Amino acid sequence: MSRLKRLIVEVHRRSLWQVLLIYVGAAWACFELIDTVTDRLALPPWLPGLAIVLFLLALPIVVATALIQDGGPATTISDPTLIPVDEARIETARRRRFLTWRNAVASFVVALAVWGVVATGWLLLGDRGAVPEVEHKSIAVLPFDNIGGAEENVAFTDGIHDDIITHLQMIGDLKPISRTSVLEYREKRGNLRQIAEQLGVATILEGGVQRSGNRVRINAQLIDGETDEHLWAETYEEVLTAENVFTIQTAIAQRIASALKARLSPEESERIAARSTENLEAYEHYVRGRVYFRRGRAVLGIEGLALKDSAIAEYERAVELDPEYSAAWAALAGSRTVLSFQYITRTEEREKGEQALARAVELAPESYETHIAQATYYMLVREDPARAMMHLTVAETLRPNDAETLTAIAGVLTNQGKWEEALTYYERAVELDPRNAEVVREIADTYSFMRRFEEEERYLDRLIALDPSAGLPHQLKFWLYLFELGDTAKARVYAEQHPDEDGWQEAKLHYYRREYEQALIIGRSDSGDREGVLYALYRTGRLEELQAYADSVASERRREISSERLTALQVSFLRSYLGLAYAFAGEIEEAIREGEEALELWPIAADQYNYWLIVK
Repeated sequence: MSRLKRLIVEVHRRSLWQVLLIYVGAAWACFELIDTVTDRLALPPWLPGLAIVLFLLALPIVVATALIQDGGPATTISDPTLIPVDEARIETARRRRFLTWRNAVASFVVALAVWGVVATGWLLLGDRGAVPEVEHKSIAVLPFDNIGGAEENVAFTDGIHDDIITHLQMIGDLKPISRTSVLEYREKRGNLRQIAEQLGVATILEGGVQRSGNRVRINAQLIDGETDEHLWAETYEEVLTAENVFTIQTAIAQRIASALKARLSPEESERIAARSTENLEAYEHYVRGRVYFRRGRAVLGIEGLALKDSAIAEYERAVELDPEYSAAWAALAGSRTVLSFQYITRTEEREKGEQALARAVELAPESYETHIAQATYYMLVREDPARAMMHLTVAETLRPNDAETLTAIAGVLTNQGKWEEALTYYERAVELDPRNAEVVREIADTYSFMRRFEEEERYLDRLIALDPSAGLPHQLKFWLYLFELGDTAKARVYAEQHPDEDGWQEAKLHYYRREYEQALIIGRSDSGDREGVLYALYRTGRLEELQAYADSVASERRREISSERLTALQVSFLRSYLGLAYAFAGEIEEAIREGEEALELWPIAADQYNYWLIVK
């Protein structure tokens, strides 16, 4: 009989198929239970995968047991010195004593126990501090599906989604999560309970938009974040007009408020029901402008400039189609103001921005959008934080749950040195926008300004948890240990655990340990720190080499400054670095001049990451 046939006979004789069926069935039942427990307790999504790995590790023991145990009694040898030694029989006996059905079952139980220990440990010791507390009247509106997938309808669908969030932000008794925190769920929907837990909300709104010819179909369903049950669902199908689009948005916001038993004041009801334009085409250009401008805010250089130019073109087309469209005029004013401030080659935008702002004030002086545009203008053009704050405060009363408005107020307060008051607004903003890394970083920076380093480290850890692969948060934590706490040992350990690519951390460690020769080796590399090299040459007394290197750095900085693709902030930094090179070269007057020009380009009042640049 061939080996294959003997193997098949043995498999049948030892009932291996039945054993595998029983094991797989039991493992599957346990996996379903584990998956349910993971959802209910909001455990990490990788725990069910861990259970599968553990069950696979136990499987060889079960299979080996089935092959060894043939139903006959196990051979035992009480005194191997009294009978002829048969090594094979002794080894078989040892395997049979180990590979028993009791041990096989025990391996399965051990796999379950290991999983239980890991799950319990995560519940007790896991980092759950970054998860916001759930409030009953809280809601996250996930990005709406573009049903049909037509590319030309993406901006329209995003506009519907944005406007529903905007309507909810007008209701003071609700807690709607901001768009920044929900956008990451556009592609990775996953488990709704986990999403609700991550965002700290009681309910989730899902929906989709289908546009076909002259009709639009919008569906929405409100889901309980804990039970996964539908609280209500509605489908709206209407002729595609601006009036019907706004009516549907208003109806959805009102249904949500009713379902969550939120108080709705007459003023809030009036603001929700307001229509910004009767021209559908103008509305579509406006929402496309918002999409482009938001993308442009996140990108510097020529790409960001191109996106902002595209936004301006869309806003201009919107006001051309509807000259009474106040929100579009305000957005046009704000975007032009930002361009004139950020890009030194776009100074002509300032006057055009002022003209657009005047038109917005004329049409709707008390609207949210007009107040935001005025705040932007007074902060960036007039450098008048007090006047900007006045408009931001009014904007807050109109949309009390808009995280970007709260963050803008906190930014102005931070510039004024009102740290505690700024933190109050930042904390409110992060509740509404819990996965916005920029806001979390601003809170960490504010604690740094206040020299409250323990709280700063806590928020840096939260920032890292949002995106562990991002380099900047790790650099900030290294900065905390080295520069703020002065703990070179802790900084070195952290740098070893989270190394950077260009050697910046290693060079700084050498500087602070006064190991200037080692710092120079790193700093002179192509990716090195030129300003650090200047400092190390100065500290080691190599004055002739310092003079030559400072001249070289100054020449390089001048060439970089001549680029037309830089923002005012980038040019300001480069001029400050140029001034530093002049100082090390002994050209003191030139150094002072460059420092003054750097401050003129980017005043101290505009140095807190520009949270007043929130035109939508």
